[in-house]
Amino acid sequence: MSKIKVLLLVLVLIFSSAVVLPVDAGSRTIVVPDDYLTISSAIENASAGDTIFVRKGTYQEQSLEINKSISLFAEDSRQTILNLNPPLVKTEYLRNWLWIPASAININANDVTLQGFMINLPDDRYGIGSGVYIIGDRIALIDNTIANRSVYLRGNMQNITGNLLPSALEVIGSHQIIANNAIGGNLKIQGSFNQIFANNITNSYYFSGIHLNGSNNVIIKNFFSEITMEDSNSNIIGDNVFARLVLENFGRGCSHNIITKNSVAGNGGINDGIQVLSGSNNTVSVNNIRDCEYGLRVGSEATQNFVYLNNFFNNSEQHIFCYSNYTENQFDNGIKGNYYDSYHGNDGNWDGIGDSPYTIQEIHWDEELQREVTVVYFQDNLPLMAPFDIDGVSIQLPDWATASLNSLPETQTSEASPLSLVTITSASAVFSAAGLLVYFKKYKKRAVP
Repeated sequence: MSKIKVLLLVLVLIFSSAVVLPVDAGSRTIVVPDDYLTISSAIENASAGDTIFVRKGTYQEQSLEINKSISLFAEDSRQTILNLNPPLVKTEYLRNWLWIPASAININANDVTLQGFMINLPDDRYGIGSGVYIIGDRIALIDNTIANRSVYLRGNMQNITGNLLPSALEVIGSHQIIANNAIGGNLKIQGSFNQIFANNITNSYYFSGIHLNGSNNVIIKNFFSEITMEDSNSNIIGDNVFARLVLENFGRGCSHNIITKNSVAGNGGINDGIQVLSGSNNTVSVNNIRDCEYGLRVGSEATQNFVYLNNFFNNSEQHIFCYSNYTENQFDNGIKGNYYDSYHGNDGNWDGIGDSPYTIQEIHWDEELQREVTVVYFQDNLPLMAPFDIDGVSIQLPDWATASLNSLPETQTSEASPLSLVTITSASAVFSAAGLLVYFKKYKKRAVP
């Protein structure tokens, strides 16, 4: 082999094994510990637009302060370890003064990337401080493991993807992507046009999961215990696995939300299932709801909501319970209602619809009439004879969500999260003036909207 061929082969091997860093023209790459021994000193000497590449190893630092637009990349997400030990600060909490660790990582800038680090933080036994505190737009927090303490971000157009966060995550702002994270605490979202995809929230406390305050958010393919929505409108909650969903009746209520294609699996507890406590024009459609005390509760302040094509299995008390007149809401789509495993009516014309309504009623003594009367608490006039095929339904994402989702890298699922971003593109939902637009692949010949 000639010397030229040998040289070319060596160059190919070098470049194929090198780490490719996203460096803009005119910026520079600083390597730790080659150029600076510590990450903090590299940050101090970096300029806006620079990239800091940290070789694998263990680094002991007090804290990191980032106030310029730079990118920090770790060589290996499992072997680039950052041990931080910030000072204690005196904090007032519930009229008491406590000493808690200060934030170990403070980012106060736009266009910052932090990717691929294993970050160890001192424990905060009171749970009132954030270990990572970020304010800025277009922040990328990707493939990090952040131990012990919570993460707080405020800004817009942030990308929080593929992280292992044993504590809580709080995000305030709009146009965020929060995807494929394993979260050990709660996920608190405040803002609009956010996309929450394929997160696994595993807090051992039963009433934990997602707390949402905002509108036009897409929450799809997540695994959590519960989702609580307060003053939240026009959101899509689809293809998730959870035990409890609550549309709160505080403030202005929740309206125009789409709750579809979820697997609601309770444990027979008192607060399992879906609870539409207030609001109007919410659509609860194409969900499997099982093993709850009440599959669906409809509050006295909930009106003009639509409930159809859901499957109710093995709910211990009632499949649907209405706190007020059930006629204030609609429990079919004009053609079909819902399936209830306790319905035993007939289907004389074999159209898949029961000949008689599914009714929940009780006999009470009426003092004024001095006789027993029948009180109807709920009635579905078009009950299904067999479970609805939820797998035959696809949901189309709004254009703004599809565009930004397709721009994400196809991140492989970590061991901590059983869900994958790659599968999300097949599931979607869309807003329309009429409510939920769905496609029933296996029922094309039937007149189902």
